[in-house]
Amino acid sequence: MINKDQKHRISILDACLWLILGMVIGWAIMLWKQNSIVNTLFQEHESRFSKFNAIDYLLQSEYYDQDTLSGSYDNMVEWALAGYVDGLNDPYTIYLKEEENTELNNELSNEAWFAWIWAVIEKNSDNYVQIASVIKKSPAAKAWLLPLDRIYMVEDITLEWLSVSEAVDLIRWEKWTEVNLLIRRAGKNWSSDMQFRIPVVRDDVTIPSVTSEVLTENDKTILYLEISIISEHTTSLLLEEVRDALETTSWIDWMILDLRWNSWWYLEEAIKLLWHFFPKWTIVSKSKYQWFADIDHESTWRWELKDYPLVVIADQLTASAWEIIALALQESWAPVIWMQTFGKGSIQSVQDFKDWSSLKYTIWKWYSPNDINIDQVWITPDIEVKWDSEKYQNDWIDNQLEVAKDELLKLIK
Repeated sequence: MINKDQKHRISILDACLWLILGMVIGWAIMLWKQNSIVNTLFQEHESRFSKFNAIDYLLQSEYYDQDTLSGSYDNMVEWALAGYVDGLNDPYTIYLKEEENTELNNELSNEAWFAWIWAVIEKNSDNYVQIASVIKKSPAAKAWLLPLDRIYMVEDITLEWLSVSEAVDLIRWEKWTEVNLLIRRAGKNWSSDMQFRIPVVRDDVTIPSVTSEVLTENDKTILYLEISIISEHTTSLLLEEVRDALETTSWIDWMILDLRWNSWWYLEEAIKLLWHFFPKWTIVSKSKYQWFADIDHESTWRWELKDYPLVVIADQLTASAWEIIALALQESWAPVIWMQTFGKGSIQSVQDFKDWSSLKYTIWKWYSPNDINIDQVWITPDIEVKWDSEKYQNDWIDNQLEVAKDELLKLIK
């Protein structure tokens, strides 16, 4: 006869057996689904690349000059891969060949021996190399190179039809050497464009992530904060600048946050910086993936900077991490001044391959607290003010900064 204790042990054993059986069944179903997905993807892959395989077979079997084909095959595959990825029309998803990938890794790790003019360059729609942004206090800035300047020649070599990496190879060289650039600067129309040569001295540059200046306007104290590069220490440096200003002036009435001429770098730090402007547990940004769970990035710190009236200055080169900051603040309470931003709301991952090539591809997109994504669109400013480069060069007057001061005065009133 079975007593109560034995019945209790049997019921526990039955429950454990049913639990194990359920886990096994669940695992089997998950494995079956995975295999089904893999088989479907394999079949789609076979169908998608059938034409490529047919062309490859015809060339391998019937092309006249087999020696040329054999010697060109690796290069053909590399160009085919690059063209395949380019077909996405995603400017941030790129297949990098071995030499391009090595160059990128050297630049990111600062292992390259050469010096640079410290301007970000890109290809424009007319296939010319164009300056996208100029790092503040850099050789390029000292030479008065400006965003949207076209570089037509480096010394006596034309850059038309050259890739960005080829242009970079021509511009960079040893520290303290001079490079002469033929520049075309846009005027009101093509006939009024200016073309001239600019000598730039290559150099290594140490750029402060955050700088500040205490300004006075109508008996009010303004803390002007300029972020040049987002690095892993930017938030702590910004807070240090605020503390130093408070020790000097004892009181701050307004703040101006300048995010102009900046792009990319350290998205995690951008989110961390926003913590100090928002109450704890407030969503400051969102990450959305195709294959992974979406993430809401919440403030986990006190909001000691929320008490200050704030204006953000941005421009068409304010991108990525900077746009995360600008859009979150704009949606909350801070007006954004100047022109529309760059419009990069996507994040890339890099997959390296055994032959030292790599694929840089978009893996997720970020959204604002109000669920807005500005990828290849942009943030629309509250007040649009075009940059007056002539006034800045002649009189050192920053017209956007002056408008920012005026807007702060309105907020105070």
